[in-house]
Amino acid sequence: MKVYEKIEDIFKDDILSPKDILIIWGKRGKGKSSLAGFFMSEFMRPKIAKQDIKASKELCAKLREVGYPFYPPDDHLVFCDTFFERTGFLSKRSTAYKFNALDFCLPNEIHHPSCPICPHGKYFFDEAQDLFDSHNASLPTFVTKTFELSRQIEIFTAIISQRPMRIHKDIRDLATFVEVVDMKNKYGKYGNLKYSEWTCYIIKDNAVLEKYLTTKDKDLIDIKVKFRFRGNIFKCYDSNYFLPMFFKGFENTQFIFDKGKRTEFSQEGFKNYYKNRLIDIPETYRGKVPKESKKNKNEGESNERK
Repeated sequence: MKVYEKIEDIFKDDILSPKDILIIWGKRGKGKSSLAGFFMSEFMRPKIAKQDIKASKELCAKLREVGYPFYPPDDHLVFCDTFFERTGFLSKRSTAYKFNALDFCLPNEIHHPSCPICPHGKYFFDEAQDLFDSHNASLPTFVTKTFELSRQIEIFTAIISQRPMRIHKDIRDLATFVEVVDMKNKYGKYGNLKYSEWTCYIIKDNAVLEKYLTTKDKDLIDIKVKFRFRGNIFKCYDSNYFLPMFFKGFENTQFIFDKGKRTEFSQEGFKNYYKNRLIDIPETYRGKVPKESKKNKNEGESNERK
């Protein structure tokens, strides 16, 4: 299995394309985010970044001629909706540009916020299964069209998800799938991390992916490959980035430490059981607004009109 350390070699051997839509997937802890970090680090490498910026400047210059005041950044074109910082021995620190993933869409008639997308930009979406959720209604055209037309503006996008089928089919039909099968870290004599290596399976068609997920037939895999990052990739991104999501609104709340008790065989014991054990699953657990809340809201709106 060939090992790749440079993005230009990956493109030269047609493993991936600089205009690809990637869906990076795999089980928890296999190294999906760190593999995305490898790609970001490569795109931020001065040689590659300089090539991308030059191409971006050429298109931006044409846009300025017709009245759009667009200028690309002068260090790199990597955009990430979390946090990433390229570090390394004797290399300058460089941080990915932040963007709001909800704004990654075309201008639209319903005035949903959108942002101008940088030509030749490299856009990375982490834990994106909720954003492009296939379980919900169809994505609006102004979202799906952004991916459909992404080659026109020469951008590279990478979507990270634990389950590829959670990503909407309209996007999956355009994507290349990178399954992170395994990750190994090589340590030096003094415990320093020398390099990380990911074993990946690549499938280039959504229909084949669906069959692969059902059959686990490895003959359906287009490419088996390894990617290697020299240095400590874990210093480059924030593994606790999503931690605040667990604590919204709990600023004045303590952890609950109620020790379990045996169920006392008595009426009082049974009553205590019912207090601490759900029998009827509330509507809110299914993501629905309680009927009582809707009623109160409607009454409030009615009173306001009066």
